[in-house]
Formats: sequence, structure tokens, C-alpha cells
Amino acid sequence: MYSNLAETYNRFTYGVKKNRLKVKKMFFGSQMSDGLLYKLSTYTILLIFGFVFLYPLIYMFSVSLMSNLDLADSTVEWLPTSLYTFNYELTWNALNMPNAFFTTALLAGVSTICVIISSALIGYGLARFDFRGKNIVFLLLLFTYIVPKTLFFIPRYQIFTELNLKGNIGALVVPALTGQGEQAALFILIFFQFFRLIPKAMEEAAFLDGANALRTFWTIAIAMVRPAFIIVGVYAFSLYWNETFLTSFYLEGKIQTVPMLLGSLQQTYEGVAQASGAGDPGVNPNLSYTEAIAFTGTIISILPLAIMYLIVQRWFVESIDKSGITGE
Repeated sequence: MYSNLAETYNRFTYGVKKNRLKVKKMFFGSQMSDGLLYKLSTYTILLIFGFVFLYPLIYMFSVSLMSNLDLADSTVEWLPTSLYTFNYELTWNALNMPNAFFTTALLAGVSTICVIISSALIGYGLARFDFRGKNIVFLLLLFTYIVPKTLFFIPRYQIFTELNLKGNIGALVVPALTGQGEQAALFILIFFQFFRLIPKAMEEAAFLDGANALRTFWTIAIAMVRPAFIIVGVYAFSLYWNETFLTSFYLEGKIQTVPMLLGSLQQTYEGVAQASGAGDPGVNPNLSYTEAIAFTGTIISILPLAIMYLIVQRWFVESIDKSGITGE
């Protein structure tokens, strides 16, 4: 009798311990990172940060689909009474689309390619060759990165005037090709760090086979630092796409990019609204320039960048997995 009771008690305690272990494993996991509590806290933090970044975009998109009557109605906050897409039609014409998209993409694309070429060559040279004054070069790179770009505006403007680069695409391409483009110091340092991770034994083997420095750079180094090209390419393209300060002064209005047209959207929108045939802007309240039009123009201007980020993100992850970069 007592043995049966003891056996029953042992089974009960064993079952309790087993259930406790199951519950503990479910909430905390075997390695803490696969537990329910860890996943719940991680996704909660990600949702909070995601909402902080996505809230302005969601708000702009919601307002851009509102008519001016919805904006004046205090009861309409997030969802418009109807999808008012006429804002996009008028703003699209006011920004001179799709010609402005093509011009901006051409300007940003050519400048990005030039800054990638110059930054990769300079970064590789600093990472693989020792020469007198190398530390001074690094100090100058850091100086140009830290100091505001407005400090170099006057001397650069004088140089561009002497070289007849103002008013054409050369005002952005020539500095990018010579290592003086937008955030070129940062891009050079990025390539420098990536090239330093390449095992020197691979390059030494190429030198023994008769390859020179340029051949080694082209056949070995570039293939090993593909993530650096993607990082610099995406960042540089977005910088040149959104650039307004330099383009406004150096292009002298002869080349109009999307951000430049966005800055004068209110003036151009009034002319487009009058020529739209939708009525007199003084009578039709939906033809007046409001924040809905400003938000619509902003969404149109950043739409190509958003699409580019979505496409390149997959390539970026895959390039890191396949590169196999290791140090020595």
C-alpha cells in the first residue's frame, strides 16, 4: 500500500517537473533566443521602432489622398471620405514627370558610378600600399568629412568657373570622379575597411602569377567586396538624388531635378491647376495648394528610392552570405 502511494507520488512529482520544464522551455527556450518571451519582446521592440519610422510615411500618404474639403473637416483624421487621386495627377504634371525622373536618375546614376570608381580605387590604394604621407591623407579625409560642405563652397565655385563646369553635369561628375564627390571621404573609408579584410595571401598569389596591382584589383579585390559596392551605391545614389544645395548653385537652373522642382512646387502647381480645366482655383477649393499637395510631391519624389531599397536589400543580404570575407 505504501509502495503504491510512493509510486503515485513520484509519478505526480515527475509530471509536475516535466510540465514545468515544458513551460519554461516554451517561454525562455533552451538557449534563451528561441523562447516565446524572447521572441515576443524582440518583435514588440521592432514594431515600436518600425511604427516610429513608418508613421510619417503613413500620415503623408493618408493626407495626400484627401481633398481640401476633407482637410478642413475636423472629423476626418486618417481615412479620407473618398480616395482623391486628383492630387497626384496635378502634382505629377507640376513636377514635369516623367522627364524629371529621367533627368534626376541620369544625374544621380552617373555621379554614383563615378564616386564608386574613385572611392574604390583610393580605398584599395590606402588599404594595400604604404607610402610617405599616408597618415596625412587620412587626416585630410577626416577633415573633409567633418567640416561642413558650405565651407568649400566659395573655392569650389571659383574652380568650377575657371573650368567651365557650371550649368552642366560636369559640376557633379568631375568631383565624383576625382574623389571629391558627395560624402566621398566616407565612401573611401568604407572601401578601405572592406579591402583590409581581404587575405593578403590571395593577392600575393596573383602577384606571383604575374598580375599587376590594377589587374589584382579588378579580378580579385572587387569580387571580394561586393557588399561595399552595394552599400556605397545605394547611399551615394540617394544622396545625389536628394541633393539640392549644390545642384541649385552649380547647375544654375539649367538642369532641373525632382528635389529642385519640389522646392518650387507651389509656384508651378498654381499654373497647372489653372490649366487643368477643373475650374477656377479661387472657386474650386480642391485646386488650392495645401499640405496634401506638398505631401503628394514628397511621396512621388521618394518613390523611386523606396523601390530601389526594396530591390537592393535582397542582393545586399545575398552578397554578404556569398562573399565569405575573412581576416587573417
